[in-house]
Amino acid sequence: MTTITFLLLLVCAGAGYYFWKSSQQDKEKQLKSSEPVKPYKKDELRIENAGAGAVIHLTGIGPELDEFDLKVIAKHTYRQGESTWYEFECDKGTDKVWLDMEEDDDLELAISLRELKLREIGLSKEDLVKMDDDEEGSFEFEGDKYWLEDSDNAVFYRYSDDKNTDPFYYWDFENDAGGKYIGVEKWSDGKYDIRYSEKIKPSQLTVYSLE
Repeated sequence: MTTITFLLLLVCAGAGYYFWKSSQQDKEKQLKSSEPVKPYKKDELRIENAGAGAVIHLTGIGPELDEFDLKVIAKHTYRQGESTWYEFECDKGTDKVWLDMEEDDDLELAISLRELKLREIGLSKEDLVKMDDDEEGSFEFEGDKYWLEDSDNAVFYRYSDDKNTDPFYYWDFENDAGGKYIGVEKWSDGKYDIRYSEKIKPSQLTVYSLE
């Protein structure tokens, strides 16, 4: 066997081992990703378990990185198709604050600190209809550009009660950089609710009591 042939065999063997190792690592990752998420106990101090009366502490909120406590007044449920998300209506002392929570692959949280009017974001009812027709649209608000992410019919379950429902239509907008949202909701009585929200991390939230 020549030296060149021997070296070629070594290279081939090394390449074969590399691809075998990569294949094994990919299989291990797939197995881990398919493992069920470990369930949490219903008495754990987690936002998923919080209900009316719960006390929640938040840090690093907004441009001033505010820190404050919230008391949950009510927990409401939203459903659109197969998607479900929750809204915690909270008391912040003199103000009302809303926390939105969705359990997908990861826990997604957002806090709404401001209520707005359509004229404040520079949109009209006709603009919203046109965005639905075009399936796209944008506007500028306080130096950020917001793009239409989704719009559809949904149902609001007040106090998470299946018998206390209110259908509505929504438009969700997100800014260019991500992390800031403006949601527009049109209710069955023709009223529009508009809220400005910011994404928060689970690490910014501590549950002191569940109820």
